[in-house]
Amino acid sequence: MNIQENVLLSPYTTFHLGGPARFFVCVQTIDEAREALAFAAKRSLPVLILGGGSNMLIGDRGFPGLVIKMECCGIEYVEGEGNTTVIAGAGEEWDPFVAQMVAKGFWGVENLSGIPGTVGAAPVQNIGAYGVEAKETIMWVEAIDRESGDLVRIPNSDCAFGYRSSTFKSKPDRYCIVRVAFSLRTSGTPNLSYKDLREHFTGDATPSLAAIREFLLATRARKLPDIRHEGCAGSFFLNPCVSQERASMLATRYPQLPQYPAPHGVKVSLAWLLDHALDMRGARIGGARLYEQQPLVLVADTSATANDVLALRDVVAKKMRDMFAIEIESEVKIIL
Repeated sequence: MNIQENVLLSPYTTFHLGGPARFFVCVQTIDEAREALAFAAKRSLPVLILGGGSNMLIGDRGFPGLVIKMECCGIEYVEGEGNTTVIAGAGEEWDPFVAQMVAKGFWGVENLSGIPGTVGAAPVQNIGAYGVEAKETIMWVEAIDRESGDLVRIPNSDCAFGYRSSTFKSKPDRYCIVRVAFSLRTSGTPNLSYKDLREHFTGDATPSLAAIREFLLATRARKLPDIRHEGCAGSFFLNPCVSQERASMLATRYPQLPQYPAPHGVKVSLAWLLDHALDMRGARIGGARLYEQQPLVLVADTSATANDVLALRDVVAKKMRDMFAIEIESEVKIIL
């Protein structure tokens, strides 16, 4: 291992923001991950596990501890009857992984095409898009338990998966994910539950995996900024869940507001409210703005600071609180 000091973190995040890490190391094996964790524990340093840096905002002052960039790679296949178990290292890039599954004819993750990040981050956030969530295919997650030092295999049922949440997100200092196993079907039918997909493939009952992926990549390219030129982390906010009573009141006031069933109430479209009720599309503070094509996305131009993004976040939250008495949460992990 090569533990470096005072490494600027902005090149390692899709926001292209973030000050220096006090210590920084890339690990490619489980033993190296253990060694890095021991280095931090010996010095009582906080630890930040970094994958593709696609769902976090790191503050302008950086991180005062050890940043461990997970680069444990490799993919294994275990064939079953009607399905294949695919075991991938945490450092595998997510979208190339999806592309490989599509090329092999494996069903289950095709609707998650185009999402940046790594395999190891997928269970943390329970990534989801176009009617599919990662939890639907994850069999187990293998991780270093930082309390005991043991390598543990956590089955899906013990991961506490929810809407963009998991036990790994709620206990960020407990686990260091090293591998994830997915159960993918060797034959199947497409999930066209999402409106965009359903409308695009009208009349085509069984679009191919390749056709689904191609359409979703084009759709994401239209709706999201090009992170090669502008920083972002995808949807910055979670869609809020409100009571049935509050949802009915909003529906009376805004009949076009999209609403969806949720385990503990009703999920309402924050993007619609920001755009049509608050007229905030394109709102800007410093170098940060709400993206013109999708107001759930906060974009950072080359002049932006993390503080610009946080200030805009706070303005959005205050307007939602003042106008609708709704508290909104950030989907992006914020490291200050």
